[in-house]
Amino acid sequence: MTGTGKTTFALWSLSQRSYDKIPWIIFDFKRDAIIRKMPQLTEVDVSGEPPKWAGLYVVRPSPAEVDEGLATQFLYKIWAREGLPHSSRRGTGILIDEGYALNPRDRALRAVLTQGRSKRIPMILLSQRPAWVSPFMLSESEFKTVFFLQNKADIDRVCEWMPRTDDRGEQVDPYMLPPHHSYWYCLTSRQFARLAPCPAEEAFLDLFDARRTRRFWF
Repeated sequence: MTGTGKTTFALWSLSQRSYDKIPWIIFDFKRDAIIRKMPQLTEVDVSGEPPKWAGLYVVRPSPAEVDEGLATQFLYKIWAREGLPHSSRRGTGILIDEGYALNPRDRALRAVLTQGRSKRIPMILLSQRPAWVSPFMLSESEFKTVFFLQNKADIDRVCEWMPRTDDRGEQVDPYMLPPHHSYWYCLTSRQFARLAPCPAEEAFLDLFDARRTRRFWF
């Protein structure tokens, strides 16, 4: 839910990723204040072409642009570009802040979720309401992080895809999580842990600035 620390955690995760090698595009449906503070963030028009250069980018589709299919077309363009093994084509990263802003049956979203690994499209997705999002958001994700939840349908949906006990053998209960704490699960290694809050936003904003992408023109 709002205020639990999802966006801060997602941006901290993004600060560790490969935006100095490939473009990473943030879908900022909420016009989030923390995202606006990010250095080296270039705004992109949802009706245009996805960027090709490495770096950090943001696209802010309005509800009308989502309804008109522009966000879907933009995702299809990322899907079509794809990255290839042993090639200079390295793919494009996507961070979607508020996954339920897109229709769960959106075909472009399904395409990047189900084929993103082979096409080298790493993704970070957030949602306030796990019960409302595409099932592929949960089935195709290698890592899952859950913050405080109070709605039973959301808790039940999450518990379908994560262990029922944490690393200390305690029962998993997203309703009882302290502020900004979370449960973290890695599907491939079957690791499960309860996480303390991530670093403050000033710390990871400095990381973005330190790893700024330099472009050379010839």
